[in-house]
Amino acid sequence: MSRTWQNQLEWMVQLCGASVVKEPSSFTPGQGTHPVVVVQPDAWTEDAGFRVIGQMCEAPVVTREWVLDSVALYQCQELDTYLVAQSCC
Repeated sequence: MSRTWQNQLEWMVQLCGASVVKEPSSFTPGQGTHPVVVVQPDAWTEDAGFRVIGQMCEAPVVTREWVLDSVALYQCQELDTYLVAQSCC
């Protein structure tokens, strides 16, 4: 993902009231938070890299289209349609 595109995606997420955490180890869940890992699967060279991040954060892993569709429709979309296939271990 180009840096410009990534910056724009982060900006959209923040405009919607969410926080962007780039280091999973710095994420601290609080009451009322719902972590979601947004990825572009075809940009990863390691097959399971983004799945590990989702496991670390105990969060669903979705494609960036979830963000784009949620912004375009002015409503947070259900995650199920955008989930990245989770393979065991």
